[in-house]
Amino acid sequence: MTTTIPREQWYVAAYGVEIRDELFHRTIAGESILFWRTAEGTVTAVSDRCVHRRFPLSQAPTRLVDDQVICGYHGFTYGSDGRCTAVPGQTRVPRTARLTSYPIREQDSLVWVWIGDPARAADTPIPRAPWLDDPAWTVVRGLEPLAARFGLLVDNLLDLSHETYLHGGSIGTPEVAGTPITTEVDDEAGVVHVSRHMDDAECPPFYARSTGLRGRISRWQDIEYTPPCLYLLHSRIAPVGSVPRPDGTDPDAFHVEVVYAITPETEHSTHDFWMVARDFALDDAEVSAFLAEQNRAVVRQDVVALDVLETVVATDPEGAQELSINIDTGGLAARRLLARQLGAGAGGVR
Repeated sequence: MTTTIPREQWYVAAYGVEIRDELFHRTIAGESILFWRTAEGTVTAVSDRCVHRRFPLSQAPTRLVDDQVICGYHGFTYGSDGRCTAVPGQTRVPRTARLTSYPIREQDSLVWVWIGDPARAADTPIPRAPWLDDPAWTVVRGLEPLAARFGLLVDNLLDLSHETYLHGGSIGTPEVAGTPITTEVDDEAGVVHVSRHMDDAECPPFYARSTGLRGRISRWQDIEYTPPCLYLLHSRIAPVGSVPRPDGTDPDAFHVEVVYAITPETEHSTHDFWMVARDFALDDAEVSAFLAEQNRAVVRQDVVALDVLETVVATDPEGAQELSINIDTGGLAARRLLARQLGAGAGGVR
């Protein structure tokens, strides 16, 4: 089977707040993984299958006792490094009794897991999203299951012209689809940049209610995608005619950092992590509730569309053609970088 999921990569497995001192399971890139936070406060991750009879260790009555996982089927016991420390009926523990242990890194409030050769993890940098763990910003976040391959979500997020049609009434306005984009690719860093600067645009409800601006606005969208997992949308909202100062300060603008962690669950399903960070109304609970509700609704609209599209892609005849235009340059660049990570042709990431 041809895979569409790059290995030898870091993927977001969870929000840091999701993993506590209890067993937590999530499938990442087709691998069933068991997580927990140790008594020292660090996150550990091992394969979620007992080496004895493959019983899922996330399944009750398996339990966690003093950072030891005791299988609920036959009592095989494992430490946080995955090594089996006890088996029933004998004192000698087989040397091969060991779970796969996954490299983990916690950064910017996200828990990242390495899928691939553990020896390569330390030398592979993880892209940053510093606003998520910065007291100068307020963050709302969520997670939606997507019954579609992760490449479809990448396509969706790299071409925001769909906001005009799929998200009208919340974040979409005519100017989004009508404004040309510029696309740049940093091949050395492996990053796709897509920019759309709307200098005189309708203010959508998403920003009108959260910022208080009305009428026409200056709205900039600057995308930064680091395959395979991290997507950043730097959104600038300001009165018409306002531009950043030469020194880089931007006092008249409202800034929103929209972050997506696009993590494949399987070949045909995805964990859609979404976060919205803002540098205004930091302590306003009503603004937080509004942005969380609105962004969740936007994500759900994407999920419905992409779930349908997955069915189409999965059942269309092999070699079915797509027509691409200028607005697709970012998505096509992302496909190329993903194909490079896979070591396959561009057609391997559909």
